[in-house]
Amino acid sequence: MKFIDYWHANRQRYQALLFDIDGTLSCGSNVLPGVRELLAELRAEQVPHCILTNDGNHSQEEKSAILAAGGLSVAPEEIVSCGSVLGELVTARGWRNRMFFVLGLLGHPCYAERAGLRVCRDEHRIDECFGVINGEDYYDWHNHMQAAINFFRRHPDRPLVVPNPDSYWPGSRPGWLGVGAGGQTRFICGMLAEMGVDIQPIYLGKPYRPVYDAAVHLLRRRFPEAGEFDYGRILMLGDSLRSDVRGANNCGMVSALLLTGITTAAQAARAEGDCVPQLIFDTIG
Repeated sequence: MKFIDYWHANRQRYQALLFDIDGTLSCGSNVLPGVRELLAELRAEQVPHCILTNDGNHSQEEKSAILAAGGLSVAPEEIVSCGSVLGELVTARGWRNRMFFVLGLLGHPCYAERAGLRVCRDEHRIDECFGVINGEDYYDWHNHMQAAINFFRRHPDRPLVVPNPDSYWPGSRPGWLGVGAGGQTRFICGMLAEMGVDIQPIYLGKPYRPVYDAAVHLLRRRFPEAGEFDYGRILMLGDSLRSDVRGANNCGMVSALLLTGITTAAQAARAEGDCVPQLIFDTIG
């Protein structure tokens, strides 16, 4: 079944649409069938919608440019990244102007600095930091992860913030997977657990609630005429059972799985618990 056919028949059931990017709107640099048409229709009819991504390595401006290079027009203000949720966390916790040790990158401009934090990447100054943020991309894993582990041995009460909870991501070579920030975090926490130190990371991206709440906050700002949003009338469309579907289900949203990305029909049929999608579609259009 095509999602766009379902949408036309059930439009009045929903207040808003949320979209994943990779495997949902595009695969690599290729825009998937029906995506341009659906987005154009939503914009023309002023239907509340936005795009969620666990890519914390690129700012919304960078992500918009990447999509544009592949032929898909998405404005930065339509994107909610796991990294962009840092601002709401910093405000809620009263962390503004605190210095955090950052492993890896957090986009350009940096999500942490944009959130009002001071950033340190010098492992020799890590004890001056209030906490640690696990970013993404390539960095000196050996020295920085070792510094983080020893930091939490000395300061087990300090926060460990992880915008992207994903364990892995599709690499540049076919069949090659990269180790994600979530996987690195669980390694750090596993090492600390062996030492008797219990650290509970603060995850921000899908399937965790903060990024979904941030998406609803964005919808309120961009579409004030829509009034209050009912989570039960928001449809989340994505290609991952463990990320998109589980997150939507746990937030009380309607979960819709697309079979255009990392999940096959056979895997969807075997899904259990909060990973079971409420709707399944072969493609958008």
